[in-house]
Amino acid sequence: MKKSLLIFTAFIAIRVAYIFLSGFSSCDLCQDCNWINELSERVLVGNFNFDVGRFIASPFYNVFIAVHKIIFGQYWATALVTSQLVLSGLSGVYFYKLGLLLFEKRAAIISTAIFSVFPLTLYWVHTFCTESIFQSLLIISIFFLVNAVKTKSYRDVIISSSILSIVFLTKSHILLFTPFIALYLFINNEGTKKFTLPILYGAICFLFTLPFGIYNLKVNHQYVLSSNGNDFHFYTGNSPYGYKVVVDVPPKGTEEFKKLGAMDMAYFNGSVHDSIMKLPQNVKQKLYLNYAINWIKNNPKKFLETKLNDFILFIIPGTNFKYYSFLAWLFTFLISLPIYLLGYFGIVFYLKKDFRLHFYALGLFLSMLIFSVVWYVQNRFRTITIEPIYILYSGAVIHLILKKYLGKKRPKVEQTK
Repeated sequence: MKKSLLIFTAFIAIRVAYIFLSGFSSCDLCQDCNWINELSERVLVGNFNFDVGRFIASPFYNVFIAVHKIIFGQYWATALVTSQLVLSGLSGVYFYKLGLLLFEKRAAIISTAIFSVFPLTLYWVHTFCTESIFQSLLIISIFFLVNAVKTKSYRDVIISSSILSIVFLTKSHILLFTPFIALYLFINNEGTKKFTLPILYGAICFLFTLPFGIYNLKVNHQYVLSSNGNDFHFYTGNSPYGYKVVVDVPPKGTEEFKKLGAMDMAYFNGSVHDSIMKLPQNVKQKLYLNYAINWIKNNPKKFLETKLNDFILFIIPGTNFKYYSFLAWLFTFLISLPIYLLGYFGIVFYLKKDFRLHFYALGLFLSMLIFSVVWYVQNRFRTITIEPIYILYSGAVIHLILKKYLGKKRPKVEQTK
């Protein structure tokens, strides 16, 4: 209990210090901040239609902000950041507990210490965007998932699935992880629980989609699990715009570069984009998908170039040097490189040691790889989803190294009488 309180306090203190030292406001780092805030205003008047034009946005964070506005009034912004800080502190505690489930105590301590100060985990903590609470809740959900395979407990499955439901109602790309969760529960159980635990997990996740899904079925004539943006994002990553984003990036500071950053899809993909945007949601998403498929058929070379670059940008650490200054890229690359190398090694090492227990890490890695290559790479999605796992396993590898080379007992010197 004392250690949990210490971790919780340390995480919050470090993040509060970062907020004051960074100088960033709550919207500086997040392009989505304005429309997320607008959606929360809709909630205040009883409107839960989160159609933002390109797609229907996931609901939880919009409602989360609205609740803070209702309860705290003009102080809602401070209260929202405080809530995100508390969740971040709790995630630190459960990150440590996850380390205890998987490794020795000292390994868990090393991993948690790295996670507490790793710059890219601090980046989003005070922004009015989904990233911070997504990462915090995902870590907590994974703890209860791994604990469920240890305890074979329905209780842990219920807790993990309930929290993960909030996670995918915050950012829908994590739905790609759910088949791996089912397989993880299947391979770690015997008898009827091989089937009942995955089914229970899936059933609870589906139940959480019902209110928003039924609402959209009535209003937008489409059942939406969390967001219906999968077709739009596939179109984003597999189109002239997607090719420009990862392969043929225009020089920084040019007008074309600014349009790329502003996601001016019509500029790169032509007038067809604006014509699709005018259509209702239950029609436009299919057209986005058809556009992308036709572009792939007509541009096989560009498609392969795009996918290869997506893969490389997902695997290598740091930010994309084509978008940031050399010093910013170098900083993120150098601090992330040891985490990635040790993380990759650690995941492989422990999969060989106990494949069934550590399969969740492989599943999360594969789900993010699929998202980044099939759709398109977004390093902030990678940071909030898979990088905590890299840190977890890199800490375990550091512990193994220290244990091997520094943990050897020195021979006793006989005392002379």
